[in-house]
Amino acid sequence: MENNDIMTWSIAIAVVAFVVLCGFLISLLKTAQRSLVTAQSALQEVKETVEGLQGEVKKLAENINDVAGDIRGKLQSTDPLFSAVQDVGILLSEVTGTAREAAQSFTHSMRKQAASSDKKDATPSWLQWAAMGSRVAVSIRKGWKQQKEQAHSYAKEEL
Repeated sequence: MENNDIMTWSIAIAVVAFVVLCGFLISLLKTAQRSLVTAQSALQEVKETVEGLQGEVKKLAENINDVAGDIRGKLQSTDPLFSAVQDVGILLSEVTGTAREAAQSFTHSMRKQAASSDKKDATPSWLQWAAMGSRVAVSIRKGWKQQKEQAHSYAKEEL
């Protein structure tokens, strides 16, 4: 073979190799293009899904804000109830104090009577019991009167 023949064959082989290489490159580029189209459609679907969810999330946030406002309003409407319960607690505390004072007064009277009976007092026992009962009744009435006055003063303070 001559040099010209070798050169011709070399060029022919180079051309064939270039054509085969171009064929593989075209095939590779088509596969890459299909992959990019698939990725683009998937990305578009994700974008549409996110946009749809964004609207739902906004609606959900609005609903949560409405519910929170409703709960806040209902809690504020119970404030007078708790205030009334507090007033009842104060009133019960005062009633308990008055009852305690009446019991102490009664106990004091009983001790006094027991001490006077030890001294052999000439006063009849029925008279002593009547005096003691009147003192207890006066103490109870005094306590109730004080409670009513305090309850009225609390009611005026609230207004």
